[in-house]
Formats: sequence, C-alpha cells, structure tokens
Amino acid sequence: MRAPTRTARLLVCLGLALLGAALPAATSGAASTGVPYTDPNAVGYIGLCNQAGQQITSGSVTTTPFVWRAVSSQAAPAGYDGPSRTATLTAYLPLQALPAGDWSGEELTSASEYSNPANPMAAATTRDVSLETFIQDYPPEWDGFIQLRMILGADGKQIYSFHYPTLGIKVTGDTWQAVGGGPVDCSSGTSESIETMLLPGATGANGKGTGASTTNSTTATPGAGVGTGKATGSGPGGSQGSGSKGSGSGTHSGSGSPGPATASSSTTASATSHVPLIAGLVIAALAVLTTLAFIITRRRRGSGPTPPEPTTTS
Repeated sequence: MRAPTRTARLLVCLGLALLGAALPAATSGAASTGVPYTDPNAVGYIGLCNQAGQQITSGSVTTTPFVWRAVSSQAAPAGYDGPSRTATLTAYLPLQALPAGDWSGEELTSASEYSNPANPMAAATTRDVSLETFIQDYPPEWDGFIQLRMILGADGKQIYSFHYPTLGIKVTGDTWQAVGGGPVDCSSGTSESIETMLLPGATGANGKGTGASTTNSTTATPGAGVGTGKATGSGPGGSQGSGSKGSGSGTHSGSGSPGPATASSSTTASATSHVPLIAGLVIAALAVLTTLAFIITRRRRGSGPTPPEPTTTS
C-alpha cells in the first residue's frame, strides 16, 4: 500500500481541525446566543425599539410600556403573511426543570396589524404594561432571564406557535439587558395595535389613538346605546354611549340596536306626556264602576218579597 502523501496528510489534519472547531458551536446553541437555555422552536431574533424609532438593548423594568415596538428578523410564514396578519409580543419564564414548550408566559402587547410581512412588528400603546408587571407575576428564576417571543396570527387561522423569533432578557435589579439578538430596522414597516383602533385612551408611539372624541359620528355596537341622540347609558363590557369597545364619553350621533342602556330620548319624553291622559281614563273608569255598584246595591235593598195575590170566594 502506498503511503499517504504529505499533501494528503495536511488536508486530513485541516479537516479534523475544522470539524473540532465546528462541533462545540453546533452542540451549544445556548452558548452561541449568550443565554443559559435552549429552545428548539426558536427561529430568528427580535429587536426592540423606543418611541423615537431607535433600536434599544437595555432599559428600566418600570418603563411603561416595556418597549414601543418589537421587530422580527424572521419573515412571516405562508398563510400568515396576508392582509389580516398580526403580531404579538409575549414574555415567558425559562425554567430549568421544564422544556421551553412548557414555560409559562403572558402578553406584553395586544395583537398588531403590520405592513411588512418580511419583518413582522408588534406595537405597544400607553395601555400596555411594563416589564416589572411581568416580573411580579413570574419572578425570574434562571440567572435572571426572561425569554421574549413574537407570536403571529391571521384571520381564520390558529395562532402560529410552531416557530417564533426570540430574544433573551437578563434582569438585574431594576434594569434589563438584551442578550443575543441582532440589528433590526425599526422603520422597515409600520405597525398599529388593535388597542388604538378600539380602546379609548390607547395611544401608540406616534401619538395616534382613539382618544376621547366628542365629535365623531360612530355606528353603535348592539347593546351599547339607544337609537340616536345623546346616549349616556352603560352596556355590556362597561361601554358607554353609542361608541366602540371600552369606556367613552361625549356626544355621539350614531344608529344602533336598542340595548340595556339607560338614556334620555324622545321615546321617554313621549311616554311621560301620556301619563295625565292615562290617569284621567283610570279615574273615569273607577267613577263609572262605583256608580254602577251603588245603583245595584240600592235596587237590592228596595226590593222585597212579592205579596200574594188576593183570593175571592164565591
């Protein structure tokens, strides 16, 4: 057998060296991202943005909302990239004793409609919570880490949770620090939370929101008001007047189905105007009945037994 040439030996050594360098990186996904845990469903990463549209990697846990926008580096999958696409930022508590699929968590934002399916975005509003709120519910146990996930949705489909972009957040005292991740373009698209579309007082990063308008002409939801006019009653869910979800104030001119709201309207005024007429009719009826009863009683008292007819003798 011919001995291997020097070139062949050098190639073998080089291949072994490359393999030795690649194995630790391939078998240590946690170390490559800087977090102590692994999540087999994680695909891509999340970048966080402030109100000025700049990417941030640290902050205070008491800031409300936690961030103003979250951007995914991973495009939306087929079926979740259509016109009805939504994205929601969630937080989960890593636990050493459980796989990532069994961790507990909650939403940091509501679902948001976004413009660019290549970079799904979740937007926050003034009604969303700080990271401290999540920490109070789920105190970090594994080296102070929290995992952020972006969950996608679409009309007529279940929430897409097979794969999702993630970002590790390490909490130290009153501050948080992003671990892993990478750069994102906070202005690669637009995103609007459904809160700014539906809930009065919810304002997004650009100041856009429903506010407490007193001049809008709206269409009432069933049970939220009475007909047209100045409705101030309360319906299901605590909504007021003939407006959208939530609590609103002001004068709204809209049309809707009558509901359980208590309102001042022309119907109430009309019913009130008929009260004297109805009362007069009732009094007249009682007078007639009283007169008839008196006549019948008097007749019974004045009539006695019929006297026998006189008899004649022949």
